[in-house]
Amino acid sequence: MTNLPSIKQLQYLLAVHQHQHFGRAASACFIGQSTLSSAIQTLEETLGCQLIERENRSLMFTAIGEEVVERARKIIDDTLSVRELTKSHLTPLSGTLTLGVIPTIASFIAAPLYHLCQQQFADLELVLVEDTSDSLLDKLEHGHIDMALLALPYDTDKFHTQVLAQDHFCLVHHKDYLPAKNIEDFNLLPEASVFLLEREHCMTGHALSACHLNRSSCINPFEAASLHTLLSMVEHQFGVTFLPQMAINAGILANKNMLATPSQSDAYRDIGILWRKTTGRIRDFRLFSQMLESFLKQQCRLMADE
Repeated sequence: MTNLPSIKQLQYLLAVHQHQHFGRAASACFIGQSTLSSAIQTLEETLGCQLIERENRSLMFTAIGEEVVERARKIIDDTLSVRELTKSHLTPLSGTLTLGVIPTIASFIAAPLYHLCQQQFADLELVLVEDTSDSLLDKLEHGHIDMALLALPYDTDKFHTQVLAQDHFCLVHHKDYLPAKNIEDFNLLPEASVFLLEREHCMTGHALSACHLNRSSCINPFEAASLHTLLSMVEHQFGVTFLPQMAINAGILANKNMLATPSQSDAYRDIGILWRKTTGRIRDFRLFSQMLESFLKQQCRLMADE
């Protein structure tokens, strides 16, 4: 019988690669450093090659070591999917589900989504992780979260992607800001009058694209780090901004002298759910997505639908 590496040895290898330090990796695995070092050495002997070069207190993965790490990740993912598959079959939507959500969605749905899950899935512990799209995709790829809720379009080819709802954009301005009254072509707005979030927020790109705003001189060079700052600039009549219907419905303009005018064009962002194609929890994720789709369509409903 062929002598094969153990799952635990591969997990230890991944820990060392993640922390780039034997001591920190051992702590993360809740074992002693000598135990971890011995396991890595045994793994190298089993494979017949050096995976890590050690020198004093530093380490460096060899070229073959990097390749083994990539294969090890897939092996661990596949092994976890087997366990997830059997658990999902026995008790659907139970245990923990970690959902990553971008800030421009999480701000408006986190609390009601928690409440809904408590009502509908008593055996499920929902954990929300709020982060940028790029960071969430990295966490999803490496198994740190189970699913990700993003605004699309976005490069998500690595994952199973399903559009759940359309979130339309509205033009938001102070009720006395005359240049925004009855405007149909947003490119006719005054110079530097459009205020947006920092480019790191995908909502900025989606809003510009969906609203067909291609006249760059309309956009103010100031980039807000938060929606609170963004609305402060608009409330003081410095200009306008674009917000998704989800934010309007959540009451972001409550007690403010501002108006939200739906775009005359079909301007919207898609809200999509993603998960790894190798997961063993497809049944769970499909059930959860069905609930989430109904929930999001309600959160994104147009004013005219009320």
